[in-house]
Amino acid sequence: MKIQRFAFFSLTTVLALVLFSCVSGPADFVPSQEILMTEEGEPHPHHTPPAPPTPSRLRLTFGGDIMAHIENFRMADYSMIYADIEEIIKNDDLTFANLETPVHGGRPYESYPTFNVQPPYAQAAIDAGFDVFSLANNHTNDQGYEGMEWTLEFFLSKEAAGIHAAGIKPEGHQGLTHRLIEKDGWRVLFVAFTEILNSFADYQKLDYVAPAAARRKELAQELAQLRQDNPCDLFVVSLHTCEDEYVHEITQVRRDFYRLLLDNGVDIVWANHPHLAKEWEVFTAESADFPTAMAMYALGNTISGQRRDPQFTKPETNRDYTGDGYLIQVVVEKDAPPPPSAGVTSATAPLESDAPYKPNFRIVEVVPHLITTYIDGDNNYLIRRLTDEFIQELRDQDNQKWADYLAARKALMERIGRKDVVR
Repeated sequence: MKIQRFAFFSLTTVLALVLFSCVSGPADFVPSQEILMTEEGEPHPHHTPPAPPTPSRLRLTFGGDIMAHIENFRMADYSMIYADIEEIIKNDDLTFANLETPVHGGRPYESYPTFNVQPPYAQAAIDAGFDVFSLANNHTNDQGYEGMEWTLEFFLSKEAAGIHAAGIKPEGHQGLTHRLIEKDGWRVLFVAFTEILNSFADYQKLDYVAPAAARRKELAQELAQLRQDNPCDLFVVSLHTCEDEYVHEITQVRRDFYRLLLDNGVDIVWANHPHLAKEWEVFTAESADFPTAMAMYALGNTISGQRRDPQFTKPETNRDYTGDGYLIQVVVEKDAPPPPSAGVTSATAPLESDAPYKPNFRIVEVVPHLITTYIDGDNNYLIRRLTDEFIQELRDQDNQKWADYLAARKALMERIGRKDVVR
């Protein structure tokens, strides 16, 4: 019996070792990627080709103006401002906003017409999930050269934490400032400039581009060169526009200007200043299956105190639009790069100087989130998602005045939206 048990044990052990060696193979074994062929030159019926590489995606969220009126900065807890939208802006890859105030820690908070906040106000936006900031607007130099220095130093101190900003020049910098942001295998080039200034004091310190036709043509060439010098997957340009505030119309001159930028290496034009939301355009080439460019003409205020006196019986007034805006989420996708042996240029190769710009990514999703500035019973100005659920919540609280007002505002805002353009 002992001999039989030993023989059985030995046989099963040998079989197990053989099976194990067949399954596991040597440590450096790599399955062949070649397609097995029959004698007739057809793919072998039992061969399973390798799955194609999974495309890479990046989710970007674009907001509007972060303002700082006295109604905003007198709050005791700034984190309350963003609590309702954190679920949106913390579940993406990059979140963009225009910070329309200096951050001067050595001076007190100041409201319109010359703004200033101290670091806690800006930090609240960062903590909520905003991580890419335009610093170039008509209020950038409200606190002079010193205010711009303080603002730049504040954001430079946050770079190690993954916070990026453009629009204010470091000492001695020439040309437009820019950031090349690396995120999950993507390289995103970011530039921010303003076409409008309230004061020309120390304006050389910030990225200002005069709104003249000749200067805009020069700008397009500068941006094309900037992209060539900074190979990237995606080029986002923020501009603070020289146009009337609180006006919904978009001029053909402005549409043509943005198309000029898109023709010269820019992928997404993200504009603000009117303090109300305007339409956004999604562009698809005639020969393409997916859109590959966007222009956002204005996304309104992300937060402000401008709608301090809501017109509950006249919700259609232009000033009431300052209390509503959009967060636009854009999902872009690119194919995995081919193996080096294929001899194909990588996605981040520089542009050929004499070749038209062709994007190497596609826009696969554009999701607008409608937001509103709600004034609660304690006079806190809070960003709330403007949804039917929130309106019903107000009705359940017997807050009929705000519920009716925001229902009307929602209907008005939903007239503003996406426009698909073939070019």
